[in-house]
Amino acid sequence: MSEQLKNYYAAVDLGSNSFHMIVAEMIDNQMHVIDSHKDMVRLADGLDAKGNLSEEKMKFAIQSLRKIGQRIKHIPKSHVRIVGTNTLRLAKNAKVFMKRAQKALGKSIEVISGREEARILYLGVAHSIQNDEHNRLVIDIGGGSTELIIGNDFTPILRESLHMGCVSYTNKFFSDGLITPENWNKAVLHAHRQVVPIALEYKQLGWDLAVGASGTLRATVSVLTENGLTNEGIDPQSLNQLIEKCLQLGSIKKLSRIKGLSLQRMPVFIGGLAIIKGLFDALDIKRMIGCNGALREGLIYDLSGRLNHNDIRKRTIEKLCKQFEVNIFQSELVRASLNKMLDILNLKLSDKQKRLLRWATKLHELGLKISHSHFEEHAAYILNHADMPGFAQHEQDKLAAIIASQRRKIKTEWLQRLSREQKEKVIPLIVLFRLAVLLNRSR
Repeated sequence: MSEQLKNYYAAVDLGSNSFHMIVAEMIDNQMHVIDSHKDMVRLADGLDAKGNLSEEKMKFAIQSLRKIGQRIKHIPKSHVRIVGTNTLRLAKNAKVFMKRAQKALGKSIEVISGREEARILYLGVAHSIQNDEHNRLVIDIGGGSTELIIGNDFTPILRESLHMGCVSYTNKFFSDGLITPENWNKAVLHAHRQVVPIALEYKQLGWDLAVGASGTLRATVSVLTENGLTNEGIDPQSLNQLIEKCLQLGSIKKLSRIKGLSLQRMPVFIGGLAIIKGLFDALDIKRMIGCNGALREGLIYDLSGRLNHNDIRKRTIEKLCKQFEVNIFQSELVRASLNKMLDILNLKLSDKQKRLLRWATKLHELGLKISHSHFEEHAAYILNHADMPGFAQHEQDKLAAIIASQRRKIKTEWLQRLSREQKEKVIPLIVLFRLAVLLNRSR
């Protein structure tokens, strides 16, 4: 890596509504953006009734990714993080799209869970606003999901991801392009019902500041300000005035008459507005301010932390070991055997492969807390389904595949979750790990 690029990082957020890219330089733990790009791809629009992305939408998305790929091609791969969110979590043919997308980008893509998206998003917001000792509520309304986080300083306390977004709600409730009291009330009621199951816990914990981090919320703040309905942020009164204006206009096309609403945002604005109304009512929000920090900024701070020995994944592993009372001495025995084998065989494993093996040695006996019988499968299930801050889903899938096959026959059902390329890298690790565990069966 050249000296000039060692402090450069890139993050790409493949959202359900927009694709965002930023390139930034980190100086004294502060991010300085030097390039950014945004395309309104509306990936969620491409999902058909069977849950597959259409060929037309995939081609359109790939065109956008080729442009992004050109802008990040000089950034070292270890300094780039590209994540897919709700639509890529849902799409049945996501692997087909991702293979083509990774070729266009020249970099790998991770699909992250909704709760992991919430954690990273909060990190981006926390670095963008002034810190104090009070709790803050952070909300991001994306194209297909909405993330809600209560945190303090740089630490998220509550994290949730709900299946509602500006694209999906516009398609579901306003597909005919009309804005009527009937379809408006249906959309708001649906959003309200999504929030109610978590509302009590959030209100009991409480917050002093509500922050809107998405394009939907920032666009709403901008429209309210442009029309003189508020001096700062969103409050229930100004929100209701804007809703009344939209109902009077009666159609999505006529929203172009609203001052301050961009033509790009207009087609999905009404779905996002219904979600905001549902959130304000269910959580009794009195005022919300907009914020520029978001998922992409959080990705860069998170990646920078990993490379500077502040990797949250290490804390996640330690927490799981403590929670399931893992025998650390046995883990170290297996790790020592693995290291000796790697030295003797002189295998050329990547840093990512070595890291997977290191994690596996620590976590392979998690399942003993549940039952000695088939404990390896219990451990794999836990790792596949647990909320693991810092981990992408593919990392959890690989760990589960390695640990499930540590003894008895190799569990092919866990390997089926991996792509062909991922299998090729994981199968040698399974062989090595089985041997290391076998060598230490006597404990």
